[in-house]
Amino acid sequence: MDNRLKQILSPVFKLLSVPVKSLEACDSYVVTLKDGLAIELKESPSEFLTVSCLVPIPAERFSDPETLGILLQTNLLDPPILTGAIVEQQTIILWTRQAFLMLDQAAMLQLFNRFTEQAQRMTGWLALPLTTVDGVKPTVQSSQDKTSLNAGLRKVLV
Repeated sequence: MDNRLKQILSPVFKLLSVPVKSLEACDSYVVTLKDGLAIELKESPSEFLTVSCLVPIPAERFSDPETLGILLQTNLLDPPILTGAIVEQQTIILWTRQAFLMLDQAAMLQLFNRFTEQAQRMTGWLALPLTTVDGVKPTVQSSQDKTSLNAGLRKVLV
């Protein structure tokens, strides 16, 4: 192995059937999943792996307080996969960071699988239109009709 990052990521490359020897030594790699979601795996800062991806969000969801509240709650997960917003691009960013010394093969695979699963679930959930049970787009909802933040968080995670 030429560099430490490539060595750390080798279990992921094997999982994805990517020949490790054919890869150049880099400070970052991008894995594009079948659904088009691009996961960046980068050494940043030194000796730390940062995993991130941008998740598209429809404009109606980006301005919906309930959606944003649920997204903020995902930051309470442990170990955390942090959720943020890039306001200028109206995009959600998911990211997490782990020290190289904590990433043996099993831990690397667990981190990658957990991250991609969370990103895919969030992408799917955000793609759903804001509708009521009857399929009618809500105008003004009473507080009793709104989905609780905990129920919304379960929808993202399940």
